Amino acid sequence: MDQDENHYVLIETNDKRGNSRLRKWLIGLLICLCASLVIVNSFTYRQFISSHSTPRFHNLIRENEIEVDSSDADVPMGPVPGFVVRTSGCRIPSFEVMDESIRRYFQETTEFQCNAGTHLPLVDSNLTSLFVDPKAKAYFYNDTEPVQCCWSKFWRSEGNDNSISYESTCQNFVNSTRIKDGEFVKVKCERKGKEVYTDYHAFVPRKESVENRCGSSPAPGPGSGRLSVLILGLDSVSRLNFHRTMPKTVAALQGLGAVEMMGYNKVGDNTFPNLVPVLSGLSEEELTIACWTTKKKTFDDCPFIWSNFSAAGYRTVLGEDACSITTFNYLKSGFKNEPTDYYLRPYCIATENGIGNTHKLNADLCVGTRMTFDNLLAYSRKVAEEFAKDSYFAFFWQASLTHDFVTYSKFGDESYRRFIDQAADDGLLEHTALIVMSDHGIRWGSFRQTYQGYVEERLPFVFIALPRWWREKFPSAWANFRRNSRSLTTPFDLHETLQHILRPEELEEDKLKERSRRILTERNTPRGLSWFLPIPDHRNCSMAGIPGQWCMCHLSQSTPTTDPMVQQAVGFLVNELNRLLQSYPQCAVLKLKSILNSKVWGAQSHKSDKAAPATDYSITIQTQPGDAIFEASIRHRAEDLSQTLVGSISRLNLYGKQSACVDDFKMRLYCYCP
Repeated sequence: MDQDENHYVLIETNDKRGNSRLRKWLIGLLICLCASLVIVNSFTYRQFISSHSTPRFHNLIRENEIEVDSSDADVPMGPVPGFVVRTSGCRIPSFEVMDESIRRYFQETTEFQCNAGTHLPLVDSNLTSLFVDPKAKAYFYNDTEPVQCCWSKFWRSEGNDNSISYESTCQNFVNSTRIKDGEFVKVKCERKGKEVYTDYHAFVPRKESVENRCGSSPAPGPGSGRLSVLILGLDSVSRLNFHRTMPKTVAALQGLGAVEMMGYNKVGDNTFPNLVPVLSGLSEEELTIACWTTKKKTFDDCPFIWSNFSAAGYRTVLGEDACSITTFNYLKSGFKNEPTDYYLRPYCIATENGIGNTHKLNADLCVGTRMTFDNLLAYSRKVAEEFAKDSYFAFFWQASLTHDFVTYSKFGDESYRRFIDQAADDGLLEHTALIVMSDHGIRWGSFRQTYQGYVEERLPFVFIALPRWWREKFPSAWANFRRNSRSLTTPFDLHETLQHILRPEELEEDKLKERSRRILTERNTPRGLSWFLPIPDHRNCSMAGIPGQWCMCHLSQSTPTTDPMVQQAVGFLVNELNRLLQSYPQCAVLKLKSILNSKVWGAQSHKSDKAAPATDYSITIQTQPGDAIFEASIRHRAEDLSQTLVGSISRLNLYGKQSACVDDFKMRLYCYCP
């Protein structure tokens, strides 16, 4: 190439570079102009909206009038950095799932093992039959020896939640046998005249009286709009701890398109006051007035939601494990009559009394070589399989694994993941609303005493997976539901959501939009709001029925324990504890040992708000004798300098046998028996 050619190439290259720079400059200018137009248009629109009356409702009403489908584009509300909920009425800050400050509480790597061993159970069951597992036989018998087993039925003793009755005969079988009419069976196996194996199994037989009631009711599916309901509860697992310790289960739910309620806030201290609103729509106090007038009274007269589903032609199921601490039986009287069509408590009593083992703190973690919660899951699978094409409502609550140990939920991750994936693969969720949830986070222990543990205790988790056909049939309900995932929500709301599932005709577009309009324009909204309706942006804890002690829509700051107001609050708390114990002379008088922590809390406020008439102090103390650690919120009123207890007093460490001299389930938290 000669010099002229080199010069021509250089000029051409420079021209191209110049043109390229010009094009880039013009493109950049065009982008800036477009962005400016968008910003100006957005600002102008907001100014227009703010100049009209009731501005906090306007956007929500407008969204509800738009033709909505189930696409992501129609659900504008997304995560806000730093918050799981950020509305005009509530701000709940977000935390890292595994923040450095808490990492040390979750570094345990020990694998769990039942005291009875790791061998396979000799006898297993499916929907209809018992069968010997060939892989387990070698542990109990020589190759040439026949298996010698028999089974007998057992059932709930009439009118007694804690007693079971056994059939007198035991029917022999060799390799397998069909169970025709038994709901619960006990299995015994012998070798050379000596019992070598005991087991218990639960079945889901069709009951004539139930089928007569349900036979004419519509089947679930697109035609009727009906859904079955399958609730899997995990006691004492916060939202973040669910993500932290059960990531496979979270992924399985996300794979189903499940919606996670990020702002689900508990409304009471322990399981009972947080499940009563879900199951009845009432607070614990309201339930006491309505139907549970004394602590010795059973719950038969209470308006639990399974009765509503039963009346609508649903088969109903209730099952819990850890039967010594179940929701309606721990220091309570349970039920005189079976509350649901299928009631698992007799099985729980038999298994834990017969072969329960690996008892830690409050529960038997194992039944034989099976983990207790796995038995509950196996029964849940049978229910879902048996009623896959029928309408059913099933509520299962697991406490054995997660009630006492913040890290033990990880031992259930694979089992729950497998349950969800297999149920989906086998088509068992095509007509079912699957709800996986908790009641609160861990309530005691060293992690609970951290600030993040404090917050997590108040924020349990809820995931709900709905079939695709349902989302398409009720697009506005589905869109509202997804928007509400980042709103402040409660157990009262979950009850209303279940009621909405029970009445799908109310989810039709016209009816839903009319009710939505009323909610967004009326001054006083109901305490409980279905998640298929819009939740107003200005909703706060007071509107939602969340006592101040449990409300996470607050900001707090530490305050010195030497602060005179803190000292005054501590004195009030100790006096309040002793006041509660006055009726129990067998309990020691408590004295302050030390102040462990103190915070001052204030609600979210704006410049236009008046000064708060009261200040809440969150106090953590240790008392003597007994070294109990208590936490409570004390409200100081500026007007008259009075102090009141906000909510109840929580105990943050275990009491073991310290309070064995009282049988009141609440007083056991506070009493020290000398």
